[in-house]
Amino acid sequence: MKFSTVWLFTVGAMVMVFSLLSHASAETERSGWYIGGGIGVNWADDMKQVGWNRDTYCYPDSCDNPGRSQDIMGVSIPGYRWSYDLDMGIGSAFEIAVGRAFNRWRLEISAAQRKNDIDQQFTGITYLDGRPTSTYSTSKNIRAESNSMARIDDLTTRTLSLNAYYDFLDTLPRITPYLGVGLGVAFVKVSGVYFSSDYKDMSNPPRGDLSRYNSRKNTDESDTVLVGNLYAGTDYSLTDETLLGLKFTYSIMDDIEDTGGYSYHPVHQANPAFTSQESFSGPRQWSVMVTVKYLFGD
Repeated sequence: MKFSTVWLFTVGAMVMVFSLLSHASAETERSGWYIGGGIGVNWADDMKQVGWNRDTYCYPDSCDNPGRSQDIMGVSIPGYRWSYDLDMGIGSAFEIAVGRAFNRWRLEISAAQRKNDIDQQFTGITYLDGRPTSTYSTSKNIRAESNSMARIDDLTTRTLSLNAYYDFLDTLPRITPYLGVGLGVAFVKVSGVYFSSDYKDMSNPPRGDLSRYNSRKNTDESDTVLVGNLYAGTDYSLTDETLLGLKFTYSIMDDIEDTGGYSYHPVHQANPAFTSQESFSGPRQWSVMVTVKYLFGD
């Protein structure tokens, strides 16, 4: 886990909220246990994906010496690095919670899930040290074509958070606005991380079989990271025990990192443990949920 970004976000939010509310009334208005839940929609800011491996092969469409694994014109190949922009679609969100009210304050433990489809857009590939693969010309002996395909299915975040809320009781008849902050862990999965390449010799007549350069990866990437939440909402008292509400949540998470294997790859044939690393920029998510709470009282 990485702590810096989310810790700073959450601690700063708590200081701001508690400062604003430090002079608020502390009269006893309501106390006791409650349970709640909500369902709604979720948005996520666009993300970045960066991946890399230690593939030392020179490929037919990127340099003069296809198949060499040591160097190109005396310059070593340390591996490859690729990047994508990830456009996030509108998704679903739901949450369950149990908590206790102390006067105007509430402490709560919540479990939530948010899911978003992903549209992946390729942005570039370089050697691992940053040199562009176009540094070296295409093979003069073979006219190669690489039919590559990449996609990602969706992002699922499951969070477990400890939250603190302040209820603005008696603001309006039967209506209670509130603000809150939370800190917890997010179990994040990026599903269906797929890549395949299919090399073909387009020379006339063909000069060789290039299928040995083909690769394929189809895996799920997952990580456990810190999550910080900001909450704002309002509840309407249907009865003394039942509240119907609307809740807005903003969540920030650390970057997602994982290691994935290949189904097949030129290096994989000699080294079945050959892998690639993927990093996804930390999700920034917004959700709006219709909520219900049931108050048990003391």
